Amino acid sequence: MKWLSAVIVVLNLMYHVSYANDKREDVWEQNLSNAFNIDASTEGLQKVQLKCGADSMQIELQTKDDFTGVMYTRGSFYKHKAPCFMEGRGARSLTMKFPLGQCQTLQDGDVFSNVIVVQHDPELVTTGDAAFQVECDFRKPRSITVGADFQAKDARPAYGSRITLTSPDPSAVSTHKRTKRDTAKSDTHEVTFIPHNDATNEDNEDEITKEHRNHHKIHQSRNL
Repeated sequence: MKWLSAVIVVLNLMYHVSYANDKREDVWEQNLSNAFNIDASTEGLQKVQLKCGADSMQIELQTKDDFTGVMYTRGSFYKHKAPCFMEGRGARSLTMKFPLGQCQTLQDGDVFSNVIVVQHDPELVTTGDAAFQVECDFRKPRSITVGADFQAKDARPAYGSRITLTSPDPSAVSTHKRTKRDTAKSDTHEVTFIPHNDATNEDNEDEITKEHRNHHKIHQSRNL
């Protein structure tokens, strides 16, 4: 019976050693994951502008310094093909325009959305990179009547546009606390996002939207 007791002791010892190793491995993986977690950043960015066309999206990126990285729609990096992938050529402005039916664009009724990744290193997503969820809303508000001149200019105008800052790494667990300044929205076909380190909440309200709101207030005061 002594040998049986010895076997039990050895098995218990092996179990505890294995359990301890598993715990250390879990902690190591967790620490490694946290170390490589890449959150959203607007470092080096001046502004991002979205223009919603009748059948396309146009994104213009402006940077504080010469940009030699890449800008692409999420899911289009490995193809390296325009119009879904654009390379910076050392200028401070980079524009990409793609059809609504291409470049991984998602459609939900009359709302089209995509994610634009801004990557400073041409090959790797690193700390300091950013991504922006862009949205074009073609749902017509009931209170708006489109004039014939506007219809002729654009067969399907967008009645809303939005840009939201997000992580450039789709697998990252975000630790960034979102605020209103991480989103820019407009009641028109275009909107401009200004990084919150250079902007107030009002800066991220598109100028055309402000003009639209002011015109609406004046119209209301005349009817009083």
